[in-house]
Amino acid sequence: MTQTESTDSGKLSIPRTVGVDESSIMPHQDVTDPLKLLSELNLAMLPRHVAFIMDGNRRWAKERRLNKLEGHRAGVKTVREAVEMSLDINRLAGTNSIEILTFYAFSKENWKRPLLEVSGLMQIFEKAAIKEIRRLHERNIQVDILGNLNDLPESLYNGVKDIVHLTKNNTGLRLNFALSYSGRNEIVKGIKKLFTDVETGKVDIKSLDERTFAQYLDTGGLPDPDLLIRTSGEMRFSNFLLWQIAYTELWVTPVYWPDFRRSHYLEALKDYQKRERRTGR
Repeated sequence: MTQTESTDSGKLSIPRTVGVDESSIMPHQDVTDPLKLLSELNLAMLPRHVAFIMDGNRRWAKERRLNKLEGHRAGVKTVREAVEMSLDINRLAGTNSIEILTFYAFSKENWKRPLLEVSGLMQIFEKAAIKEIRRLHERNIQVDILGNLNDLPESLYNGVKDIVHLTKNNTGLRLNFALSYSGRNEIVKGIKKLFTDVETGKVDIKSLDERTFAQYLDTGGLPDPDLLIRTSGEMRFSNFLLWQIAYTELWVTPVYWPDFRRSHYLEALKDYQKRERRTGR
């Protein structure tokens, strides 16, 4: 059961859950021992860049008869847990073996969702940014945003810019959050930037190759993802990092994102280590 909070300004507000047992909205706990799985990892064969399509928040909430926003709030906790697991693995390895995590947080297509849900999501993102900014900085974590920042509400835009600016010189784990992101849109933006540089003589079109073009994408200068993890069992890429995942290993689980635990993450890493990486050969 939910009710909508009203405001004097007349702006849309976030529905809040009323009379719900808190235990019913908590993500599932690990049923597999993460320590056992961690001991089975080859710390010399970890992916440098792991990307996540965080799917299933809304279905997780629906199955519990909760407001959709409760699923998104639970999903924020899972992001934090994935970051903590990566930091733990790096500490055990004695180096930043896992260098980059990229989370698909909000696509350009998601703006078509109901206005109340979108408004609530933006506020969830903003609150998470405010809550985590100092903690991330103190842990030497660098944060960047992929996508179209100008699409975001002003308050979230400012909060995001503050995090990026504060953490830009950090040298530890890098977190990328894709907000108002579209893989096709990213490629088109890159082509436009490249075209401008060709016109002004900064780039010789005859010498253009894949590596040069990749610098014009949101991820310019970063290695492509080695592993893409998708939750909720959907077998598609959903317009995410379309250029970058050409040779990325895909791991799909039927588990909804709010229920994605450390053991699932470790299972994905273990499976990745069993694969023979090929780049078109």
